[in-house]
Amino acid sequence: MKHVRPHSFATKLSIYILSFTLFVFITIMVLFYNLSREKVTNYAIKYTHGLLSNIATQISSQVMSVETTVNQSIWMVENNLDHPDSLRQIISSVVKNNPLIVGSGIAFVPDYYKEKGKYFMPYASFRNGKDGEIAYQVLGSQNYDYPCMDWYLIPKLLKQDYWSEPYYDEGGGNIIMSTFSKPLYDKNGEIYAIFTANISLSLFTDTISQLRPYESSYTYLLSRNGSFLTHPDRNKIMYETIFSEAFEEENIPKEQIGHEMLAGHTGTTQYTYKNTDLFAFYTNISNTGWSVCTVCPARIILHELDVTSRSLIYIFLAGILALFLLVYSVIRKLVRPLEKFSESARAIATGRFDVQLPDVHSNDEIKDLHDSLIYMQHSLSTYVSELRETTASKERIESELSIAREIQMGMIPKIFPPYPDRKDVDLHAVLHPAKEVGGDLYDFYIDDNRLYFLIGDVSGKGVPASLFMAITRSLFRTLSQKEQSPAKIVTEMNNSISDNNESNMFVTLIVGILDLKTGVMKLCNAGHNPPILITSEGQASFLRFKTHIFAGIIEDFVYTDEEVILEKGSKLFLYTDGVTEAENIAKELYSDETLLKTLSENTTLDVRMTVDTIVSSVAQHVQEAETSDDLTILLIHYEPEF
Repeated sequence: MKHVRPHSFATKLSIYILSFTLFVFITIMVLFYNLSREKVTNYAIKYTHGLLSNIATQISSQVMSVETTVNQSIWMVENNLDHPDSLRQIISSVVKNNPLIVGSGIAFVPDYYKEKGKYFMPYASFRNGKDGEIAYQVLGSQNYDYPCMDWYLIPKLLKQDYWSEPYYDEGGGNIIMSTFSKPLYDKNGEIYAIFTANISLSLFTDTISQLRPYESSYTYLLSRNGSFLTHPDRNKIMYETIFSEAFEEENIPKEQIGHEMLAGHTGTTQYTYKNTDLFAFYTNISNTGWSVCTVCPARIILHELDVTSRSLIYIFLAGILALFLLVYSVIRKLVRPLEKFSESARAIATGRFDVQLPDVHSNDEIKDLHDSLIYMQHSLSTYVSELRETTASKERIESELSIAREIQMGMIPKIFPPYPDRKDVDLHAVLHPAKEVGGDLYDFYIDDNRLYFLIGDVSGKGVPASLFMAITRSLFRTLSQKEQSPAKIVTEMNNSISDNNESNMFVTLIVGILDLKTGVMKLCNAGHNPPILITSEGQASFLRFKTHIFAGIIEDFVYTDEEVILEKGSKLFLYTDGVTEAENIAKELYSDETLLKTLSENTTLDVRMTVDTIVSSVAQHVQEAETSDDLTILLIHYEPEF
């Protein structure tokens, strides 16, 4: 198999599939482990409590057999009270007939047999363990004052059977034992003796030490006051309680377990000690008030489950590795044509539309991709061919438009000041087409101390408007040579434009003639924006005079002149609607008011600076908005010498 590429489609898809598989496996494993953990734990609790119950039943049966032996021997004691020496055979028989009893005695109340002295307690026990012979002795002296001992005093006061707390019997059994005490009553209901049977704790040590439900678990037996009767550490037997051990270990859960056991409860507690999870299973032993407890680490209980889980994980990891190699190989084989298609696509991107695509024999999405790439080849080849033709045509048109712009701009005066030798008049003008070429125009010239001027705006934009503009400017130059009236000039221009005007285009015009000697100015307005007159005192206002219809609409329409006398120092500001109707991004117009306000604030500037100020003001208003119309301005400053 080829080297695995970390960013290849096959690798990514394989990783996605295996990631999902891993996620599903982890989810299943978590659910399996939690469910199995609960079942294993419940089984361990049930199993361990079953063992504890058996032990408790076994111990309870043993102590009950001791009680039964004593109870069955009472009648013999009562029949032989008159012969105290015969009691030896009775207690020896008790010891001999019950293998659990290591010693038995009858402790009479003081002075019961005056001939025997104050204390009289016949006692029989094995001399050297169970296999030895039975030894007999009479207990009771100042050193062995049995009436003060718990096994005698408590049942006498309570007047009931009693199992004593374990103790070391000096002078009697000389072993750690627990005594069953049975009060004996005379005919008057008075206690005359305590019948005792002693059992050695060593009887339970082996039984309880064998109770190990799990490896590393241990079991201990508690007395009714919490003392250890059995324990893995024999040094703690009879010398420590569960509470002293819990205090020394600072183990609060163990202390709580001790209280539960002493209360005679049966239960299970899970707790943590020194970073180890532990289970404590405990139950009580009837009749004695004792309790037995088994402690087991949780890891031991869950050991088999953990081993099984780890085995499953190892098997799965090995399987997922094999699955990854298999899935990668299969996907790699399926997507191998995509690499070839990728190489072909890169070749097509460089312009090699005739590159050979790899053959595909399957009938699936790869085949669809193959057919799509072939279709793309043909489409791109056709598109590029058409694009070359379109680009060449566009470049030719742009070249022609550039030439047309140069021709158009060459038709209007663009050298300023145009008449540097004359002191009586100064002019400045600008024309900014919205496209390469536009439909605005201005023109002027001086003939015989008369200033002929024109400003106009052709309907529409682009090439048609520029052609119409060229015709209009040519007509103005031709007709103004023969006429002294702006109205007649406009009338003739209208008739010429209206004739055969199939495109229905028109032009707004202001044609004027200013007599530079007298200051008399004649104007004819054919639907154009009214000009603004700036007086020598610096007042700016619109010239309100008759406005006629656009030129090129109605043939033989009669236009009339308007006459105005310019004072020395006056200025005439002519413009197209590209100034006042300039829009910003918010579609707000520059407006007549803004134009008039700007002019009023800059009346002292010369013609060039005045025009530049208006152009800058419009540009500031428009900012980033697209230019929507041509902008043309013509400013005339009349300053005669008289």
